[in-house]
Amino acid sequence: MPQEPADPRCDYIPVPPVDYDDEGYPVEDSVGQNQTHSEQTTDWFAALRDWCVRHGLGVAFADLFMPYRQGQRNKVVCPDLMVALRADRQEKRQSYKLWEHPLPDFVLEATSNSTWRADVEAKKQLYCDLKVREYWLFDPSGRRVPERLRGYRLQRRKSPKGAVDVYGQVRKNRSGRFESKVLKLELCVVDDTLRFHDPATGEFLRTALESQVRAREADAEKRRADEEQARANSERKRAVAERVRADTERARAERERAARQATEQQAAVERAEREAAENRIAKLEAQLQALRQSD
Repeated sequence: MPQEPADPRCDYIPVPPVDYDDEGYPVEDSVGQNQTHSEQTTDWFAALRDWCVRHGLGVAFADLFMPYRQGQRNKVVCPDLMVALRADRQEKRQSYKLWEHPLPDFVLEATSNSTWRADVEAKKQLYCDLKVREYWLFDPSGRRVPERLRGYRLQRRKSPKGAVDVYGQVRKNRSGRFESKVLKLELCVVDDTLRFHDPATGEFLRTALESQVRAREADAEKRRADEEQARANSERKRAVAERVRADTERARAERERAARQATEQQAAVERAEREAAENRIAKLEAQLQALRQSD
């Protein structure tokens, strides 16, 4: 199949060194992200990865090459973040080939000076043509996307040629946030940062840093609980040992008292027998004295 020329606005342009899979599709290159972009992607991925796992809502991917047309090795995009509700969580992937994997349902791109035009125009059309249900743009600076956060949702509309799929822009809800029907979450900008809000709990999904802090707090709480449990177990062991010692002392005292009682009873029997014997002897001596006197 002849290769179509890459669209420089959105198709992949290799930046050596590049790693390719056995079929010649790119899986990694040397393009890096600036610190802010990397931290944002890490936070989004951490939040949605945990959310997907907890709720069984598919799989989240960050910065994974997505070849979208089989046989066309330059037809590749790399979303900052995407979620595929029907993807297999257990499957290991070098890239996300659309002819092998379920279509992503949610895509999020962070704009930059070098990518904003492709994100706002070409990629929007591409994801719409691919029928990605929701496409979101976040512009931290607000220079290219004045509202900083913008979402599109796939809609069926009538046209002279029949029904077509187009992107309709998502509007804020009554809470002042944007609703993702795919994720059942709300998106908003808080302190210049994109955050995911769970309307069911009223809480924001944790960022990577917040998850690390919470994990450390949980570990500390567990250590404290384990220490308290160890102290409680030690106290119980001491209490049991004290009860055993007290029971042993009571049993020993009971045995000694029983032994004393047996000794006293034996002495009383022997005293009674001795007194009886002495009485018999006295009677016999009296009888003998009486006989002597009668003679």
